Amino acid sequence: MDEFGESPYCVRRDGTRSHASRTPLSVSGATARTGSGGSSHSSICAPPCRERTGGHVYPRLLSGRLGRRLATTVITSLLALGLSAPAGSAAPTDRSADALPPQEPGVTLRVFDMQVPLEKLCELKPGQTPNVDKLMPVIDWSSDADFGFSANFVSQTIANLNVPTAGTYTFRLTTDDGSRLLVDDQLVISHDGLHGADPKDGNVVLTAGYHSIRIDHFEKDGGQQVTLAWKPPSATAFTVVPNSVLSTDADVVRVTAPGRKECELAGDSPGDGLPLTGVHPNYTLTNLRPSGFEPQVSAMDWLPDGRLAVATWGGSENTTGEVYLLSNVTGNTGPDKVTYKKVASGLKEPMGIKYVDGKLYVSQKHELTELNDTNGDEVTDTYRRVATWPYGGNFHEFAFGLLYKDGFFYLNLSVSINYGGATTNPQPAPNRGTTIKVNKATGAVSYIAGGLRTPNGIGWGPEGDIFVTDNQGGWLPSSKLVQVKQDRFFNHYTNPAGPFDSKNVTKPVLWLPQNEIANSPSTPLQLNDGPFAGQMLFGDVTYGGIQRGYLEKVNDEYQGAVFRLTQGLEVGVNRISVGPDGALYIGGLGADGNWGQEGKLKFGLQKLTPSGTSAFDIRQMRAVNGGFALEYTQPISNETAAGLAARYKVKQWRYVPRVDYGGPKVDEETLTVQSATVSSDRKTVTLAIPGLKPNRVVHVRSARPFSSADGKQLWSTEAWYTLNQLPGTPSRTGEVKGLSKCLDVDNANTADGTKVQLWTCNSTAAQEWSLLGTGAVRALGKCLDIANSGTTDGTKVQLYTCNGTAAQVWQPQTNGTLRNPQSGKCLDVTGGASADGTAVHLWTCGSQQSQKWVLP
Repeated sequence: MDEFGESPYCVRRDGTRSHASRTPLSVSGATARTGSGGSSHSSICAPPCRERTGGHVYPRLLSGRLGRRLATTVITSLLALGLSAPAGSAAPTDRSADALPPQEPGVTLRVFDMQVPLEKLCELKPGQTPNVDKLMPVIDWSSDADFGFSANFVSQTIANLNVPTAGTYTFRLTTDDGSRLLVDDQLVISHDGLHGADPKDGNVVLTAGYHSIRIDHFEKDGGQQVTLAWKPPSATAFTVVPNSVLSTDADVVRVTAPGRKECELAGDSPGDGLPLTGVHPNYTLTNLRPSGFEPQVSAMDWLPDGRLAVATWGGSENTTGEVYLLSNVTGNTGPDKVTYKKVASGLKEPMGIKYVDGKLYVSQKHELTELNDTNGDEVTDTYRRVATWPYGGNFHEFAFGLLYKDGFFYLNLSVSINYGGATTNPQPAPNRGTTIKVNKATGAVSYIAGGLRTPNGIGWGPEGDIFVTDNQGGWLPSSKLVQVKQDRFFNHYTNPAGPFDSKNVTKPVLWLPQNEIANSPSTPLQLNDGPFAGQMLFGDVTYGGIQRGYLEKVNDEYQGAVFRLTQGLEVGVNRISVGPDGALYIGGLGADGNWGQEGKLKFGLQKLTPSGTSAFDIRQMRAVNGGFALEYTQPISNETAAGLAARYKVKQWRYVPRVDYGGPKVDEETLTVQSATVSSDRKTVTLAIPGLKPNRVVHVRSARPFSSADGKQLWSTEAWYTLNQLPGTPSRTGEVKGLSKCLDVDNANTADGTKVQLWTCNSTAAQEWSLLGTGAVRALGKCLDIANSGTTDGTKVQLYTCNGTAAQVWQPQTNGTLRNPQSGKCLDVTGGASADGTAVHLWTCGSQQSQKWVLP
C-alpha cells in the first residue's frame, strides 16, 4: 500500500511533473490561549497548482492521500526569505463533487508503529503500509483503542471537507504530541514538538465546496490526542468538525501490515535509503500513448509483424476490458507515430494475453478465451471459450498470465479475499491460489503448484523454468518470487484445502521486503542481453518502477539478491516485455485504494531503450563462504577503496508466515563487516561477515559517497539477499548409510584419489560426512569426487581436494539416491555387494538398493 507522493508538483496529463508556481507566503502562530480573549493563528496561501499542456489547463486533482513535502518546502523557503503576506486562502483547486471519487461520511485514520521514540514530526519513508487504516466518524481521539497503540507511533488523518459557505474559517488543532494541519496541501497549523494536549489555531479563507484536509501527528509516550475543531465565519465558538461535512474515498481496500515503520534519515536520498525517482542511465524513456489513448494495461504480447497486442483491465468487477493492436511502437517512434485499433471488448478483467498460431487468447477472470475474426477486419466477431476454472465471483479472483509452450497455456489463479485483505474463509471456489496449465487443443485444466495468494506475475526464467511473483497478505509476511515446479506448495493455506496444501513448503527464491523494494510485484522477465543478462526484472504496481533480481543456485535451489533498477515512469508497472527491437516495454495501471503508485497516472504505456550509457551499479551479489561477493559494473575508486569495510552496513532478519495479513521482521540483527577485499580489476568486493545465518534476508547498504574510478556515484546502494542456504558450510553432518553399512574413506587416508567404500559403521572421522549447501559431500577436509569428471557407468568415485567443480556436486533425490547432475548418474555400490571394502562408483540411476542412501 502506498504512502505519500511527492506533492510539490503539478501532474501533467502525460504523467510528468513540474514545480508549482508560488507567491510570497507568511507563517505566524502560537499556542492558543483558551479563554484569554484571543488566540494567535498561522496562515498560508498559494495559487492553484496548474500545468498548461497542449493548450489545456488541468488542475491537480488531489486524492485523499495527500503529500506533505509541499508545505514543508514552502515553509522552509519563507522562513529563509523572511517574506510575509496577509492570512491566506487555500488554493482553489477543483474539489467539486464530480471531481472526487465516490465518497462516504467520515475520515481515514492511518497509524504507523515506529517502535522508537520521536521528538518531532518526520518524513515517513515512501510506500510503507500502515499498521492501522480505518474509517472514523470525526476527528476526536484520545485512547489506545482509537489509535491502536499507546506510544511511539505516527498517525495521519485524511479527509475531504465540504465547506458550506465561503469565508474565513478558524481551525483549532489539539494534539499530544506534535502535529500539523494542511488544507488543500497548504499548511494552516504547525504544532510540532513534544507537548501535552495543547490547542493551536489557524485561519484559512475557503471557497464553498470540497477541500482536502490532512493531519500529520506523532506520539512519543504518555497521553495521546488528536482533535480538530473549527469556527465557521458566522460562529462564535469552536466545535468539533462535524461528520456531516467530512468524507473520504468509499469502497477502498484498507490494507494494513504489522511491523516497524521507518522515517527518512538525514543521509537518505533516492537510490540510497529511499526509492529511486529517475530513469536508469542505461536507458532512454519513450512515451508511446497517442493523444486520448489511456490504457490500463493488464497484458501485452507481440504479433509476428511487430505490432503490440495490449489488453486493458476495465476496472474492478466490470466487463469492460478491451484488446488493442498498436502499430509503429518499435524503433525510433513516439506518441505522434503510434496508432492503435480496438479489436475486442466486453472482457471480464483480462490479465493475460498470448498470440498463438495466428490467434489471440486472453485469460479473463473466469475463462480462457480465443478471439476470432471471421471477416478479415481483425476485429473479434466470436469469443470462443477454450477452458474454465473454479471461480466464485470474488473481486480478487484474477487469472494472471499468460505463457504458452508446446501446446499448453500457463497462468495463475489468485484466491478470494475480503475487503481489507484477509483471505476469505471459506473460499467461494476451490483450488484457487494455484498455477495451472491448459491444454490448447482440449481445454483440459491441470494443476501444477499451489499455495499462492495474489500471483500477479508469471514468466520464463533460468533454464526455461516458470517463475511467479506473489503479493504480501495472509500467510505472506512479505512479497516474494518463487520457482514453480510440479507439486510445489508456497505456504498460503485455504479452506477448503488446496490440492497442494499437504506438501512441504517450498522457500521463496527471493523475499521482496515490503515497502523497501516491493509492494505489489508484477511480471517477472529474464533479460538475455546487456550488462544484466541472465538476471530477472519485475515491475510493481504500487511501489512502482522496475526491480532487478540476480539468481544463483545453492544446493540445486535458486536464491539470490534483489536490487532497484529504475523509476521515473508515468504509471505503476503491471506488465513488461522485451520487444523485437530489444527495448523494454512497460504497461501499467492504477486504481483507487491501494493498487497503484502514488502521484502517478492510472494508465500508461512507455518503453525503455538501451542508451549505450554505462551506469555505475551493483551487477550481482553472490553468496560465498563466510560472506558475499559484490560485483560492480565499473572499477571502484581509490577513495572508495579506502576504509572500505566500514562503508558497508549489514542487517539480517527472517520472516514467519502467519494467517494474518503480512508480518514483521523477526530476529533482526545488525552484523559487522570484518573485512572487504577488492579484486585485482577493482570490480568485485568480497565481504567477510561473521554471524550470517541460513533462512535469512540479508540487507547490505554501501551509502554514498561510493564512486567508480571515473567519478560516477553508485546508482543504487542497497541489495537484499535471500540466504536460504549458506554456501560452503555443512547443512548436515553425520553418517551416510547404504546396505546397512557406512560410506567410508579407506584407512582414513586423505591423499587425492583415495578409495571410498562401504565399511561397518564405527563412528570414526572417516565416516563423518558433511553435506554442504553447495552440493558437495565432504569428509576429512576433502570431497566426494568423480574421477576425471567421468560420466560412464563404473567411473571411480574417490576422495579429492574440494574444487567446486560439477564432479563434486551430489543432489539427494526423493527416492533415496544421490545424483550427480553433470553426468545424470547416481552413487552406487559396486556389484550391489555389502562386504567391507566394497568400492562405490558412478552408475545409471535406478531403483536398486545399492543406490539407496540414508543421509544425516
